[in-house]
Amino acid sequence: MKTQKLIVGLLLSLAIISCNKDDDNTQPVVPINQQEVAANAQMDDISDDVLQIVESQSDSEPANRLSGSAQNFMSQCATVTTTQSGDTWIRTIDFGDTNCMLLNGNTVRGKIIITFNNDFDAATRTIAYAFDNFYHNDRHVEGNRTVVKTRSANNHPQATITLDMTVTTPAGAVFHRTGQRVREFTQGYDTPFNLSDNAFSITGNWTTTFPNGTTSSATITSPLIIQWNCAHILSGTISFTRNTNSAILDYGDGTCDNQATVTINGVLHNITLGGN
Repeated sequence: MKTQKLIVGLLLSLAIISCNKDDDNTQPVVPINQQEVAANAQMDDISDDVLQIVESQSDSEPANRLSGSAQNFMSQCATVTTTQSGDTWIRTIDFGDTNCMLLNGNTVRGKIIITFNNDFDAATRTIAYAFDNFYHNDRHVEGNRTVVKTRSANNHPQATITLDMTVTTPAGAVFHRTGQRVREFTQGYDTPFNLSDNAFSITGNWTTTFPNGTTSSATITSPLIIQWNCAHILSGTISFTRNTNSAILDYGDGTCDNQATVTINGVLHNITLGGN
């Protein structure tokens, strides 16, 4: 009988120890902060600039169609090469090993490689692209993504991008994002040689994993408005959530600057989003 009681006692002790260990391994709920919101905004800039480059280089025109006197979103230091195999085109945009400035002031270096079919008149087109030692504002960008080009309900050109992107900052912090962004070409699509009037409306949602292992979900609650001649998002709002924590990023009234507001759990803060 004593032996049975001893065994039961040992089992109970082990169960308590096990529970305590499980409690020790429980990660605390980390609130959303301004630095995370700013990092998300920087990844938004990367996504939008890369999409603009990919779209402009995956149509039926020659790769250098906007050189010379016409404005080009890509820097003049970029070189473009194309190889063809049947209906498949592989186009490499090489910005070199030193930073090149895009039309909107952001800088890039390295390569973007896009693959697409020459079905240029198709109602729906799918483009795949990858990065080769590519940097945006000195942030290392990795991953493979696809873009589906269609028409919106307003008959505007529209691109749906599937996100799976890893970004490493110069300090070594690693961010990973998965999700979807839909960009509608709302202005300037009928003036291809004047890129400064190009404007876009963006919707979508995604999940970001931060360097400390925490994650947050984001949804565009008011379409983001961007223009090719501005390095920053002009207006729109994004809602972020993590467990019971929430934040709303508001890009403002359309002024081209890196200033915004973020409301975290009901408290309003002014925020500088960084970038160039």
